[in-house]
Amino acid sequence: MIYAFSQEGIARLAAVLASDPLLAFDIDGTLAPIVERPHDARVPDAVQHALADIAEQWTVAIITGRAVVDARRMLSFKPRYLIGNHGAEGLPGASVHAREFERAVLDWHRGLENCDVLSRSGVTIEDKGYSLSLHFRSAPDADAAQASIEECLRRLVPKPRVIHGKAVVNLLPPNAPDKGEAVRALIDHTRSKTVLYVGDDDTDERVFALHLPGVLTLRVEPASNSAATLFLRDQREVLTLLNHILREKPGQSRRRNVDVS
Repeated sequence: MIYAFSQEGIARLAAVLASDPLLAFDIDGTLAPIVERPHDARVPDAVQHALADIAEQWTVAIITGRAVVDARRMLSFKPRYLIGNHGAEGLPGASVHAREFERAVLDWHRGLENCDVLSRSGVTIEDKGYSLSLHFRSAPDADAAQASIEECLRRLVPKPRVIHGKAVVNLLPPNAPDKGEAVRALIDHTRSKTVLYVGDDDTDERVFALHLPGVLTLRVEPASNSAATLFLRDQREVLTLLNHILREKPGQSRRRNVDVS
């Protein structure tokens, strides 16, 4: 992986930003710091302001594991595309499968509520309509919590697509898109020749692993097994990245940097 603000990283960013790209961002761990309870997460004001400026100049997509209604409450600006549930919600044409996804998630939720080992191990169920997330960040024993999740998942019909995150296990309906497929669909829909995608965990690795021509991927916090091309050292550098993007727009040197204070 290449540090985004190294000489090579800046050159790669410049090449993409010079070609009117689609700019796509995850929320949790990327735009917003990870917190103990997902509902408490907030996108910092400085990040919001920088994103609003960027959205006036480029096509911006937010692609998140959150439900669209949940993600919308976190944003003070309106991106061109707001894709929720990892891609199952908000993609052009995705609504045709909505009932199918809802039925699967409802059945899973009922089944998991009857799996007593989950609650005993401190796992909480987040129902997002088109997907489920099983959180164990607050569990007293993370290993025991993950073991209980694996035990309960074996009972689910139909078998879910499982994507691991940071102290969370995400369950997607079998035919639901993941973030990688969502990015492919957006590229086709927008006819974008270049894309910058910024994410931070295993759900975003579905995008990083695409290795598509014209798609530059950036991971927040480096990981030895990541397929991303660039990295930031931590979530606090996301604002630096956004300000860098603003400076790269031709004719936008007059735009201000957004201060973190």
